[in-house]
Amino acid sequence: MTCDLCHDDPLGAFPSPAGTLFRVFAPNARELSIRHGPQLENSLQAREVKEGLWEAQVDQNLDWIPYAIQVVPKNEFSISPEDYAHILDPYALAAWSARGPGIVIDRNRLSKPAERHAPIPMEDLIILEGHLRDLLGLYEEKHDRPTYEIFRRWLTDPGSYLHKLGTNALELQPLQEFDSLEDAEYHWGYMPVNYFAPTRSYAMNKATGSQIADLAAVVRACHDRGIQFILDVVYNHVGEPNHLRMLGGDYFFRTNANGTLTNFSGCGNDLRTEAPMARRLILDSLKHWVQIYDVDGFRFDLAELIDAETLKCIETELRAIKEGVYLIAEPWSFRGHCALKLKPTTWSYWNDDFRDSIRRYVLDTGNRDALRYFLGGCTSHLTRVPTQSINYTASHDDRVWIDGITETYMQDGRFPRPNDLQRTRLMFAILFMSLGVPMLTEGQDFLRSKGGASNTYRDGETNRLSLKRLEQFQYLHAYVSQWIRFRLSPAGTLLRQSEAPEKGFFQFFQTDNSESALGALYNANLSHGPQRLLFFVNPDLHTVHFPLADVAPDSFRLVVDGNQFYEKNSLQRLADSHPLGPLSCQLWISDTTKDAPPSKF
Repeated sequence: MTCDLCHDDPLGAFPSPAGTLFRVFAPNARELSIRHGPQLENSLQAREVKEGLWEAQVDQNLDWIPYAIQVVPKNEFSISPEDYAHILDPYALAAWSARGPGIVIDRNRLSKPAERHAPIPMEDLIILEGHLRDLLGLYEEKHDRPTYEIFRRWLTDPGSYLHKLGTNALELQPLQEFDSLEDAEYHWGYMPVNYFAPTRSYAMNKATGSQIADLAAVVRACHDRGIQFILDVVYNHVGEPNHLRMLGGDYFFRTNANGTLTNFSGCGNDLRTEAPMARRLILDSLKHWVQIYDVDGFRFDLAELIDAETLKCIETELRAIKEGVYLIAEPWSFRGHCALKLKPTTWSYWNDDFRDSIRRYVLDTGNRDALRYFLGGCTSHLTRVPTQSINYTASHDDRVWIDGITETYMQDGRFPRPNDLQRTRLMFAILFMSLGVPMLTEGQDFLRSKGGASNTYRDGETNRLSLKRLEQFQYLHAYVSQWIRFRLSPAGTLLRQSEAPEKGFFQFFQTDNSESALGALYNANLSHGPQRLLFFVNPDLHTVHFPLADVAPDSFRLVVDGNQFYEKNSLQRLADSHPLGPLSCQLWISDTTKDAPPSKF
């Protein structure tokens, strides 16, 4: 098989009043036909018009009619012979299930947004990562099953969790059609079988294939509420059935010297993204999500497995459609790590060093040098600009935050101890005081626990968020919400930077009786105007004192003291030898603009 096969002909199903054209890239097909009709009862023989490119045409407008591809393969693999008769078109815009059939969709009837949403600047983002079904656990309205439409209604409710929390970006786990074979089965969505079709499992009306309109309405609802919509996508491997392999053989996949599939994804196969038609499939689908659904950005699962040229093409071609599109890489795989390779680009990436180091720091097994690095947005090494660092301390992967740091037996954070709560407050303070882009995962703000479980990708009941838990830890949820409000307020401008801080922006303070406690003065050189922030953090179990001889103590007022926010002036004052209690933090703000109205914080 020729490895550099490449065609630029439009692919998929194209209905019109004159008839319907099907065009499929299938270099592994010896023969190919299109089955169509309500029961796929009709068969239409295709012909190979170019190497690997097949066409079939019928003089009927088959808009909204099911169809599937059937092939006689050149090379058979360990795949059920029946699957070769029910292949889901990789370019189908909608599907009935992971096994197909696809649905013929007239692209001219898809309602593109009249005006594309302009994403807010990256430095202003505060992301919440979540799963559609998990989040609906917090919706009090009764529903038989989670749907896009119910999610939309929840989004528009001004009293919903998302609005009370205050994050301005929602990153939803994968919604492209995935290999959950039963409608009731819970699935994270990281085993995609089609890159264009939104999963039908969340459609309000499955009989009419409403998933396209339903999901577009979710994105519009986000934009109407000032929320940026980011979609988690998986372009490093595919799920089952492996439609791409039935159509393309090994064209779409990387193989070992002995001909077996490589498995650096840990999911059984790795896409050969450098193959021209694989790269085109990725780019075409991404552009479709921006043009039709008005998606604001993407988080790329295991992006280390996507070749550098494809990453560059994604950057160039998507920004030509939506200039401010967010491109976020998960920068590792079982093969390696690519964050430093992305440093010269405009890509951002999940900062796993931040995640691991801040966890160690609040447990007092880290050091203040690491904290200096992360507060500065990692620009001394990992990043070119702070916004390349997506700062997070937990995600859908592995243990949730409270289970990872709790002092309780077997890492079961369902019943957290007082020190667990204090360390969590420290973590949130550090997260929101660090340059870069903060990201929370669903329920982190109210100590969501999975009882110590680390891999729950098929455990829906464990993953579902609990309204009871939110009510139980409402005070922590409110604390996090106040941090978000501060970060997005005029007083938080110093934390939202798109360029690397210049030398002298930070001044750090340390103590003699701690290797971890740290004080940080932001805008020490007044290069960003008269306002300054002074942040102290102490992960030790004893009180520390910070020497502040160079700081005018009467020019600052207290904003945060451990567990409490002050929105008005506090009576507390800085001391030349400033004390800070165990497992505590403080944030002070300068009052140097006497002629200006007081800051909300």
